[in-house]
Amino acid sequence: MDSTSTAADPVRPDPPAHPLDQPLAMLLAVSPLRKAQVIDDIVHGSIPRPLYYVLLLASAGIAAFGLLANSAAVVIGAMLVSPLMAPIFGIALALSRGDLRLLRHAVVSEFGGVLLIIGFAVVLGLLPFALEVTPEMLARTKPSLLDLFVATLAGLAGGLALVDERTSPALPGVAIATSLTPPLATCGLSLAFGAFDGAWGAFLLFFANFLAILAVSATIFIVAGFVTRAELGTRTDFLKRFSAAGIGLLAVAAILTHQLVVVIDDWRLNQAIVQTIEKALADDPGARLARVVYDQDGSGAVNVLATVNTPRSFSPLAVKAMQQAIADEVQRDINLFVRCAITHDVAAAGSANLLPTVDLNGHFIASRVTANVRMTEAAEQTLRELVSHGQAFELGDVQLVHLPTGAVIVATVSGARPPVPAQVRLAEDKIRARLGDPTATLLVRATTTSDITAKGRVLLGEAQFAPMTEAERAVQREVEARGKADLERLADTFVDSIDAAKGERGWEVRAEVVSAQPLQPAVVGRVEKELAAVAGTPVTLSVLAPTGLIVTRTGFTTVQRSIEDAFARRLAALGNEAVEQKR
Repeated sequence: MDSTSTAADPVRPDPPAHPLDQPLAMLLAVSPLRKAQVIDDIVHGSIPRPLYYVLLLASAGIAAFGLLANSAAVVIGAMLVSPLMAPIFGIALALSRGDLRLLRHAVVSEFGGVLLIIGFAVVLGLLPFALEVTPEMLARTKPSLLDLFVATLAGLAGGLALVDERTSPALPGVAIATSLTPPLATCGLSLAFGAFDGAWGAFLLFFANFLAILAVSATIFIVAGFVTRAELGTRTDFLKRFSAAGIGLLAVAAILTHQLVVVIDDWRLNQAIVQTIEKALADDPGARLARVVYDQDGSGAVNVLATVNTPRSFSPLAVKAMQQAIADEVQRDINLFVRCAITHDVAAAGSANLLPTVDLNGHFIASRVTANVRMTEAAEQTLRELVSHGQAFELGDVQLVHLPTGAVIVATVSGARPPVPAQVRLAEDKIRARLGDPTATLLVRATTTSDITAKGRVLLGEAQFAPMTEAERAVQREVEARGKADLERLADTFVDSIDAAKGERGWEVRAEVVSAQPLQPAVVGRVEKELAAVAGTPVTLSVLAPTGLIVTRTGFTTVQRSIEDAFARRLAALGNEAVEQKR
């Protein structure tokens, strides 16, 4: 039998063409029934009916209140309620078909609605509850070319969803993407606030969205067959109908392109300012840039206000150095103002550097620190460990200064007396050992403080704050009163303060005395014996003169010498304990 097919053989149909191989017109092919339904919906939605304006007022109110409350969710609700997109489709279809009646209805609906929304927002903006500008409003006052791209894609999605009944449920999402009512509400609120530049920017955003949706939807209507060749007319007629919209779209695109250039330039300026300030703060422990705002004056200079979280204020010289660094980076005149917000992150071991945020695992993020900051933190930790043993000083600020001779650790301490050189030498040795830098130098900046109660200057903390029994308190009062009276029997001698503290080996008495002549050890020894008789236990008396001279029964010494001797005895005791532990 011949292998060729005969009339009786079944005919195999050609395989369907792949969707990507079909022309765009075939992909957008719409049935006559669907065309009629879409056209009827567009015509009906473009007629300015009372319900249309009621929905516009509701949408305008929701948008205005959402903008004033800075609520993105409420603003999205206004986009869903707004019927402004339907007249845009009506204008696009009318221009494509040359339907003047539909065009008139759609233009009246669209721009009548625009005026209604702006006017209603102006009224709301004049009411007492419209107090301040919010970020939601500011976001709609500076459109750029990117907003035009978004509107174009939204118009494309809206047109496709409209002509294809299978994608019609996507229209609510398109309404959210096409920002129509919120920019108009922002325009009205800006007019109420007297911000005319912001009002123009917000209206420009709406107009860009309007023209982009108009152009894209008109293209879809033509390609999908909603317009016959006869309705299109000649090329000249078609161009005349769309000339105004085309010129407007080109003008808006040019304006938004310029805006995009300005935004990019502003972003680069902001990055340069932020990075330069952060670089300047990198070696300052605990300092962190919190916020930067700036503006440009008429002369082209940039005024910068930087808010910095820092444990200490900056000097004018430091601010001037940062200002010059920014000016060199951006090649503009800079006026820098630093607002110092005094903060200090402190851990048990000393200062800490934590960013005010956590990562996706919920962990604190430690800021990256430089070698100088690590050195400063190690020195501070060492000093805090030393200070915590005696509690004689309070450690304040610790800074690192680089001099030609090497690194200098500047520590600020406060206490009833300044530290002695032996204490500073011990701290310096420990800092050098921890840093591994034998050239590091410790400089202590001491502030002397006086603790005074109703009784007088605190000479012995145990005398005023240690717990005692009633019997011990009675002995203390008698010893202090007798000591004061015995010392003041001397000619031209006055006792400003006196403290008696109970110890393991008896009472320790310390008196601050002002006298016209130095006290002699024999006099102190005599008073000490009298006080021992009163207390019934041994008494050790020390008399402190304003010059720093200390008189005891054994002789004269100074405050610094007595501290050094006590410190040496303490170090020796610690050394003996270490030897015993090794054994």
